[in-house]
Amino acid sequence: MYPILKQIHIILVICSLTFFQFRFWFYRVKQNELSKSFKVAPHVIDTLLFTSGIGLALMAGFSPGNSPWLLYKLMALLFYIVFGVLAMKKSGIMQWLGYLMATTAVAYIISTATQKSAWPF
Repeated sequence: MYPILKQIHIILVICSLTFFQFRFWFYRVKQNELSKSFKVAPHVIDTLLFTSGIGLALMAGFSPGNSPWLLYKLMALLFYIVFGVLAMKKSGIMQWLGYLMATTAVAYIISTATQKSAWPF
């Protein structure tokens, strides 16, 4: 069951990142209006992503207390959410700063998850 859930989690990561990039570039930068499904789908995907992550952690016996990398990954997830909101809601320099920081947080999250290290670089 763990390998299947891990594959689902990876697919959801790809979907989540794709929707973030799509929404930023086509909605915020180009000012194109998105359909309701493109506004709702990321929330559904991110909820499933978070749920699958919890399931993986429980199956593997990881917790923020016994796996420091997981604690850092969860903190980076909070940064990603905050900066992602900035990227989607603000304009000008704050929009670009939010996008840059959200993208950096995602790179850190992926590196931390694959390396199982709080300092993967």
